[in-house]
Amino acid sequence: MILLSHEYPPFIFGGVGTFVKNLAHGLQKLGTEVTVIAGYPVPSSGFQKFDINQEEGDLEVNVIRFPYLNIPPRQMWFQVLNLKRLYKVVKRIGGDVIHGQSGYLFPALLSLKKLSSAIVTFHASPKLELMMSLYSLTRGGSTGDFYTYVAGYPIWMCSYRKEFEKSDAAVTVSETLMKQLMSEMGNKNQGKILYIHNGVDIEALEKEYSNVCCEKEKMDPLIFFAGRLFWRKGVLNLVELAYFLEKKYHLNLKIVIHGTGPLHRKMKKRIQEYGLTNIILKGFTTRDEFMKDMRRAICVVIPSFYEACPMLLLESMCLGKIPIMFNLPYALELTKNGRYGIIAHNIQEMAMKIKLLSTEFDVEHLGNKIRDFAKSEYDVVNTASKYYSLYKSIA
Repeated sequence: MILLSHEYPPFIFGGVGTFVKNLAHGLQKLGTEVTVIAGYPVPSSGFQKFDINQEEGDLEVNVIRFPYLNIPPRQMWFQVLNLKRLYKVVKRIGGDVIHGQSGYLFPALLSLKKLSSAIVTFHASPKLELMMSLYSLTRGGSTGDFYTYVAGYPIWMCSYRKEFEKSDAAVTVSETLMKQLMSEMGNKNQGKILYIHNGVDIEALEKEYSNVCCEKEKMDPLIFFAGRLFWRKGVLNLVELAYFLEKKYHLNLKIVIHGTGPLHRKMKKRIQEYGLTNIILKGFTTRDEFMKDMRRAICVVIPSFYEACPMLLLESMCLGKIPIMFNLPYALELTKNGRYGIIAHNIQEMAMKIKLLSTEFDVEHLGNKIRDFAKSEYDVVNTASKYYSLYKSIA
């Protein structure tokens, strides 16, 4: 089995690398031999073959890496600069199925399909990314997002469409995304289309969680967020949320934000203008720092205007944290219509529900309920089992 992705730990620019790592571990637990073909970002002067075998925990995953230019579009550089290498290594390995990621497999798909069946997991919608970026221009967004998602739209859409049409199976990470892609691209005339939710390596996650030391009992609880600070993630709403919690409800709850991005400076400026003391921008942090604050969190806020199947949501739910999101299709799908989370229609309602959560709810009971649901629903072994069945059906 070959998993293909230009990003894979420790070189991660989004959630796709984490998805591939979790799936590789899930497949290994099922007894499936897995090879990951991934990328290695280098400056333009350093193109040499770079192969490594990487052992992670007690699971040995064979990782073969090829260099690519560390500038956007990274996924395209990874393919174009390594087309012959990719073909040779796939031919040498002889895997029955190549499993690529959306935007990462075309144009390589054209030659690799001669060797193996191919499936593609789709993690986003180019059209929705385009729309969100256009909306953001008059709503506080950054010009950087415009260049990434608007100027880059033709490349993204071309790649997605070719992968959708030519793969033996197109898999989306949520039912919501599947419906969106079908509305953009029509029915798939060749091969299957289905959805499989992302999975969490629960064993590894719980080990990380239990190993961090933060003296939780002696520290105030907090509200947690982690992600890239750009408009589609709704990060400006985090500042508005902090304003309502501190100035209107006078709650002793801090919002702690892990991550950086184009809106960091604007967020910092608004925090100063509002005179807020209950929101902390931590910037880029380590996984240990991430976990220390996750342990202290009573809830995780995901104020995105659009998501597919965010790993932050799944991981936090598996740890018994209460997710708080806007009333959007992805949020309703992944929390079973709000049974396992808190859904709000706007930022004022979100603040009010956090107030009720901190004063009137049995937080521990609700957290345990969410954890039990998420561990049964989003365990990566379940995800890997569904993919394994798919692999067998198309090999």
